[in-house]
Amino acid sequence: MLTLFLENFVLIFVAIDPVSLLPIFASFTQGLNKKELRTLGLRTGITAFTILLVFWLFGSQILQLMGISINSFRIVGGLFLMIIAYQMVFEQRQQRRKETAEKAVSDEALSSLATFPLAIPLIAGPGAITIVMLLSEKSGDSINSHLVGFSPIIIVMCLTVVSLWISGKLAEKLPASILGVLQRTFGLLLGALAIEFVIQGIRQTFTI
Repeated sequence: MLTLFLENFVLIFVAIDPVSLLPIFASFTQGLNKKELRTLGLRTGITAFTILLVFWLFGSQILQLMGISINSFRIVGGLFLMIIAYQMVFEQRQQRRKETAEKAVSDEALSSLATFPLAIPLIAGPGAITIVMLLSEKSGDSINSHLVGFSPIIIVMCLTVVSLWISGKLAEKLPASILGVLQRTFGLLLGALAIEFVIQGIRQTFTI
């Protein structure tokens, strides 16, 4: 059981990678107050956790029922991430924040941001969903195996929410000029990640 736990923890940690997401989170949490950041972190964590739990329990059945392959998630997730990366590089997201800086962020806006792109596809992305489904199948039919196998996902999700919270603190302390550089840099990296999603999806779909 310990081996199963450790293997699953390493795999899901690498798939979600909360440490590498920290600077990307910072570009989304800039300008949020403590209450908004807490709300965003909670909603993001619950949304991503729910998605991974659903795919752990019913992933294969859902995809088969709808006739959808995981590669479709890779392609569409990559395309949406490209749009976000473009906005980060050219500071369109920052401009929108400046225009609404004096207004409180609405619950609807926070919920929308928590769902996309934070929960999907940055946290519960195609890679994480694929690994979750594979780990679920590997756990077999034993309830104990499923509990032990799924527990690393809970731990990594908690670490991810902590990463989101820390990113808010980071965004508060860094000067705007540095945040601008970070936003552009990680916008480029996010764009590269988006291209990788699309390429992987196309390769797997057409067996290139």
